[in-house]
Amino acid sequence: MGWGVATKITREVLEAYLNCKTKAYLKLGGQQGIVSDYEALLAANRQAVRQQAIGKILARNPEGEVARDIILTAAALGEGACYVLNAILGDDLLSLCFDGLKRVDGPSKLGDFHYVPMLFHEGRKVGKEQKLLLEVYGLLLFQIQGRVPANGLVWHGRECKLTRIRLNPAMRKAEALLRELKEMGSAESPPKLILNDHCQVCEFRQRCHKRAIEEDNLSLLRGLKEKTITKLNGKGIFTITQFSYTFRPRRRKRQKASVKKVDHSLQALSLRTKSLFQKGVSNVERV
Repeated sequence: MGWGVATKITREVLEAYLNCKTKAYLKLGGQQGIVSDYEALLAANRQAVRQQAIGKILARNPEGEVARDIILTAAALGEGACYVLNAILGDDLLSLCFDGLKRVDGPSKLGDFHYVPMLFHEGRKVGKEQKLLLEVYGLLLFQIQGRVPANGLVWHGRECKLTRIRLNPAMRKAEALLRELKEMGSAESPPKLILNDHCQVCEFRQRCHKRAIEEDNLSLLRGLKEKTITKLNGKGIFTITQFSYTFRPRRRKRQKASVKKVDHSLQALSLRTKSLFQKGVSNVERV
């Protein structure tokens, strides 16, 4: 990165990427923002889940069957512990801590067994972000044990529930994610800024919102999706001001209030002119 010293890809960077590419870029550059109370609460809840899950694992398995705080290598996994907690994988680009690994049956380079990744997650439900994170860990495990894990495990929620997640054996999304992060680490300029719902709790929210205003960024229009922004960019429209000139009032059929469609070009016009507009059946009137 041209403006800072790039760090290695960590779990914090991975999770930042799943929320926002700009946040991942800033984290890779070693930047720190102001952590919101909500993010601090999530971190505390994850730690509580971690403690509960480890307590359950230790209660069900002899001390000698649980390895902890190891460097993740084929030799270390070849010891065959039932569980591995806090395993570290590091190289020139990565510095990842695996929450845990569980030994399962099935041949691999290690022997007649292999490992599946585990996550400790603060949320009540397991979402697509946790699945993708498990697939990234599964891809890295494959490079060590020579077998892609079919499943991953997530300990989650206040009750510390254990859920098994089926992983995509192709691992294409995981490969693409790691590839983009590696390219991002050497990029001279940040990725395109697109504000989203995560901005409300993000540590960089003030920084990004200021930049968005300076750029007259299209994502300041609430509800405008990234795919729509990309299509607009393809038409040469990059700012709210440019977008506002595309608004064309047209006659519409009466619609029920519950299915009214937001016209983002009218939103853009309202912001440019600093006026409020009321949509009628056949025209748009300034309020």
